[in-house]
Amino acid sequence: MRFVVLSALLCVTVVGCGKKTPTSTGAGTDTAPAATGFVDITFDSEDDDLDEMMKSDFIRDYAECSNLMRLEPAAMMGKLSDGEINCLEDMLRDTDRQTFKRKLSLLLMSDSWAKGEKLRWEAVVARHLEQIDRSDPDLCYKYALFLSKKGPDSSQEAIRWADVALENRTIWTGDTHVARVYALYRLQARAAMAEWVDVEQRLAATQDEALRPKADEARNQTKTLSRQWLEYARSSGKDATSALEMCKQAAGTDSFCADG
Repeated sequence: MRFVVLSALLCVTVVGCGKKTPTSTGAGTDTAPAATGFVDITFDSEDDDLDEMMKSDFIRDYAECSNLMRLEPAAMMGKLSDGEINCLEDMLRDTDRQTFKRKLSLLLMSDSWAKGEKLRWEAVVARHLEQIDRSDPDLCYKYALFLSKKGPDSSQEAIRWADVALENRTIWTGDTHVARVYALYRLQARAAMAEWVDVEQRLAATQDEALRPKADEARNQTKTLSRQWLEYARSSGKDATSALEMCKQAAGTDSFCADG
């Protein structure tokens, strides 16, 4: 009984069940079919309103995030909010413009470095260099230096990115050019030696002869890179003392490291 009453109320409240649509009095027109008794409930207007609200919020947030000049000081001081960081990440992922990608990536890089979030900085820089732009030798140098300080497990990556920096060294001029190139050759030699020492120590501790080829390879790389550092030090008038010592140690002979 209760169901019947509720059904009747619903019919009366919404449109009235079973009523026919009035016929048209126009000549030549057909009579409209009778209503089925079911109410066609739609939310078109509500959906439109919700869409507009979402669009306006999105546009406002996007505009705040896309004002890169406003965000730059905050990024340099490590003051970007989580929302701004997420927004920049979304924009970086969605845009196809490499120049814009580069600007977004640099903001994220500055913010993570200023905050001291080294793991996030490393990830942002790695993505930047691998996917966006590797033409900045200063950034490649900074990344290579960062990797070299992580220990021997990162030596090869440090050497690799030092090489990339050296490929673009013509950007530097004068004393800056000399200082940077010298530092990069030194970084490579030291990274190679760190790996060599690490393998030799593991070989001595474990007596695992399977490590012997790796130790020999690391020593040869140290010999080559220390010689390269030594030659640049001599030609540029920089201090060659440490480079000469490393070269002799890796080569096992003075002749390999002789001048000329």
